[in-house]
Amino acid sequence: MKAMNGEATALNDSFTKEFIAEEWVEDEFHLFESKTGQYRMLFPDQFQMISDPPEYYGRRGNGFEIWSALIYDETNDGISYEFRVMFRESEADLSRTRLNIMLESHSYQNQYEELETNETLIYHGSSFWDSSDPSGDKKDPSKFDANRFFGLVLDPKANRSVEFVYSTVCYKEELGCELNPAQQYELALNLMKSIKFLD
Repeated sequence: MKAMNGEATALNDSFTKEFIAEEWVEDEFHLFESKTGQYRMLFPDQFQMISDPPEYYGRRGNGFEIWSALIYDETNDGISYEFRVMFRESEADLSRTRLNIMLESHSYQNQYEELETNETLIYHGSSFWDSSDPSGDKKDPSKFDANRFFGLVLDPKANRSVEFVYSTVCYKEELGCELNPAQQYELALNLMKSIKFLD
């Protein structure tokens, strides 16, 4: 794992920069392009992709890719921020199976919403995950401040999907760990809505 670096951004990390197709397409965002050549999405500048150890980035041909990104510098709110992206292409339509697996892993009682854009179909939701709970059960985001935001983005014209999971974890309670779940959900959903599948 790289050392914490308060000046680190997407553009001055050599690994992350390999994926930036266009700089500053929006305020504080770059345009990320997958090494599969199959999708693009917004990438927030304060995040860096994790290149070490190698299991944080993986690709098989043009049909599978998984990667993670986080904010490396210690935040002044005591919270760590990380998102994970997994792209898959398959011959058969496995969207229902992938949705069920995602909900089982990340949702509270299979709660999610559906959003249709001009180009994609997005199943998304949030939950609270207590990192100190050995059972790892997800809790109701209407009763606890959500700290996990997830979605499955589907290409309605092909059997392609991107699973997106954004997590926030309090690592230093003495700094307050104050989080605005609505703002974090908005960020996660904006990143999901920015995903464009390429021809």
